[in-house]
Amino acid sequence: MNNYQRDFSPNMKSSKLSSKISWVSRILGITGGWVLWTEIAIGGVPNGTWLSQPQIRFYSSTNSIGQVMKEIQKQNYRFVFLDFRGVTDDVQQQVSNKAREYRLIPIVWVQSPQYRSLTVAELIYEARHGDGIQIDDHFFAHYSKSVFQSLSSQYKKLIFCSIQPFQTTLIEELRCNQLDIQCYTSSNFNDCVRLADRLNAVVSLLDKDTFKYREQLGVRRFNVFLWPYTYRSWDLNFP
Repeated sequence: MNNYQRDFSPNMKSSKLSSKISWVSRILGITGGWVLWTEIAIGGVPNGTWLSQPQIRFYSSTNSIGQVMKEIQKQNYRFVFLDFRGVTDDVQQQVSNKAREYRLIPIVWVQSPQYRSLTVAELIYEARHGDGIQIDDHFFAHYSKSVFQSLSSQYKKLIFCSIQPFQTTLIEELRCNQLDIQCYTSSNFNDCVRLADRLNAVVSLLDKDTFKYREQLGVRRFNVFLWPYTYRSWDLNFP
């Protein structure tokens, strides 16, 4: 386990609220007053949220990307996962820099690389303006472990892995600086959370379904797909 994983690994066996609060403080690097501790204790620890390509294009074209990053930061998220497919180089730089300006860490989310037949070199290039790369269930469904290992050896920044619950065997022994499990359906939510506990993974919630269970997460870290949680009009066109 590397230093990054140790920094973001919760001690889920602790039974005292004070130790849980201490853990939250350590992983977020926060000093007094920025977070309402009682809310975190009963409602999970914000970790990251996604911005889709259409959202990035819209917010950039309306000069509102700074306001978006401000709102994400106000809700105490640390990471923002960015879909930069087809987004111009200057906009990628602008969005990443705005995230950093608001103390967020921009992670480039490489969506559906199999449809573009991206090589390891092209994956690395896709993430050139971020502080890390996120590969998700589409990658693990279509690329071999050897391809991941090649990416891991060549890419020197953070590697985030996002999988569906049935894909755990595909990421065994792989170097993921952070792993999240997509707990997107109510029907298997509790099993999915237990799986995340076992794998020391972040619980990823879906705004239309499982975000409503956030208060059941205790001090577990969570992501939310997508930002904002009340949107309904985005045409995502995800494969």
